[in-house]
Amino acid sequence: MIKYNKSLFRLQLTAIYILTLLAVFFVFRVTLLCANYKFFSHLSDLEILYSFLFGFRFDVFAISVSCGIFLFLINIPINSKKFLKINCSFLNIFILINILLLSGDVINFKFFNKHLTTEILLVKNHLSYFFSLAFKDYFFVTLTIILFSVVLFYFSFKFVNKNYCYLKKNNVLNLFIVFGIGFILVVFARGGFQERILSITDAYYQSKISGELQLNGVFTSLKSVSSRNIPNKINIPYQSALDIVKNNLLDAREEVFIDQNYPLMRKRIKFNVLGSRYSVVVILLESWQKDYIDFFSGTKYGVTPNFDELAAQSIVFDKFYANGQRSIMGLMSVFLSVPYVKGMLYFGQGLENCGQTRLPALLEKNGYDNVFVQGDKRESDNAIAIANYLGFKESYGKQNIPIYHDYLKINKGYDIEGLEFFMEKIQELKNPFFAFYFTTTTHIPYVKTILKSLEKYPEDGTEKTGYLNRLYYSDYALGRFFKKAKKEKWFDKTIFIMLADHQAYGVGGVNGFLEKTKVDKTFKIPAIIYCPKLFKPQKNIELASQIDVIPTIIDVLNINTPYSSLGKSLFSKTKNRFVFLSYEGEQIYLLNNDKIFSYDYKNNIQPLVQESEKLLFSIEKVIYDLTVKDKWYDSKILN
Repeated sequence: MIKYNKSLFRLQLTAIYILTLLAVFFVFRVTLLCANYKFFSHLSDLEILYSFLFGFRFDVFAISVSCGIFLFLINIPINSKKFLKINCSFLNIFILINILLLSGDVINFKFFNKHLTTEILLVKNHLSYFFSLAFKDYFFVTLTIILFSVVLFYFSFKFVNKNYCYLKKNNVLNLFIVFGIGFILVVFARGGFQERILSITDAYYQSKISGELQLNGVFTSLKSVSSRNIPNKINIPYQSALDIVKNNLLDAREEVFIDQNYPLMRKRIKFNVLGSRYSVVVILLESWQKDYIDFFSGTKYGVTPNFDELAAQSIVFDKFYANGQRSIMGLMSVFLSVPYVKGMLYFGQGLENCGQTRLPALLEKNGYDNVFVQGDKRESDNAIAIANYLGFKESYGKQNIPIYHDYLKINKGYDIEGLEFFMEKIQELKNPFFAFYFTTTTHIPYVKTILKSLEKYPEDGTEKTGYLNRLYYSDYALGRFFKKAKKEKWFDKTIFIMLADHQAYGVGGVNGFLEKTKVDKTFKIPAIIYCPKLFKPQKNIELASQIDVIPTIIDVLNINTPYSSLGKSLFSKTKNRFVFLSYEGEQIYLLNNDKIFSYDYKNNIQPLVQESEKLLFSIEKVIYDLTVKDKWYDSKILN
């Protein structure tokens, strides 16, 4: 007769596996720190401790996703020793895979200062090279991993043989354990109880360097591979596509390409504006729509009197476009100067581990102090973490901004207080500086006025009236900011760049009256450069977009640090201007010499590239290939 043993050995086995995995990840984090001590040398002891503690979140995520199913299965009350050993075998194999990834990550980081992302997809094409690397250059590392694997198999099978026992069927405790472990693994596979699933960008809430120590190669590889979409195959050879893009991108009289390994990285050799050591303030205007800005539309809504006054004294860009349709893409275009293309990794999903021209870091390298403030919550679009990754020394959101007025409560922030707080932070900066503010009050939904004292139009419950009143409020906040700024010593030597992140939803875009074409209705936005001491008022009718911001700042400030960008300086004398636009990567557009080329991946089959469309598809192919292969920009320049 079989005697039932109530031992919790399956739970004990699970605990041993989890502790083993945590120990492995801990050892490799220590190894990462030691092997790259120079890179992490700027971190204090407290920051290193912080990185190890918060790195735990990324470790348990990686463990849950890579091994969770087998940790769950060994607790299923199936009375079969063979079933247990099969699951232990799979667990051992996946632990070995994790170790190999972590080993490769440490080696990769030592050479490139970045964690693994989609590089693991290249292994099958270069097996001979990796075997050579493993058994020649890193033979002792490989031998240690093999020995560890043998020990792991031996002791896991020995533990099962020694402690295995039958379980009662329909036992309440067994069911509780199974559901409990399942729940815990699901929570860990999300990275916690927060609203969004844990992303790579979450590591950068403290700083970029601290974030690199928190991350591990298993997590970054899992996130990058799972987020990677297979791009449509463009019928242009890579080298041909690259030649087309380079020929259309470079003005040989002003810039030179400098590195064959990073074929779009270039350096400015001639400057069109003498703005050296000027400070720069960029204000990204949430959903500001040209239809309701009287200066742009010729209307008489009267909701943007302050912006209208500034525009009258500025360089105004009449053909300026947002490269995408979401705020995160606006941030990506302004700060990295690269648009989104089909199949490309998003911010937070691996793009950070591809070398990028991070505008704040580039300016800091040239002696610029900096600050980032957004009116919305710190966690919105992961903006604070992104700001730290980009190289901002200080970053603030709604939670940091004191509120003085009695508002209708909204989920977003309030631009009067936000811009006042921004002014306070600018006052603390050393000259020259780079300061960034992202407005928020004009974010959807617009239905109600948030401050009755600044209600331009009587509320009627419609989106349009709500938007007009929000726009009036935000313009008033902008006016207060500039009234104070004009009294400051730094004002005369500061360049203000103001542009929208995208068109307004519902009240603008395709519903607007100002623009005629579908592309203009979807992507065209207001943009001005204001600096009365440096620029005379003028209307610029050249094609331009958000990705032109970095080349423009580099040109104006006379910076010769190399950069990569698909854009051009707005002051360049080049005649061959183009704008690449992307609607979530599914619809792409190219504006070139007043012609529009487009393609809709969602509703069409694979493209047959016509001669006239070659630049459109060449841009997409080159951006995708260079970012996936980490050949967009040499990250060591800014590290």
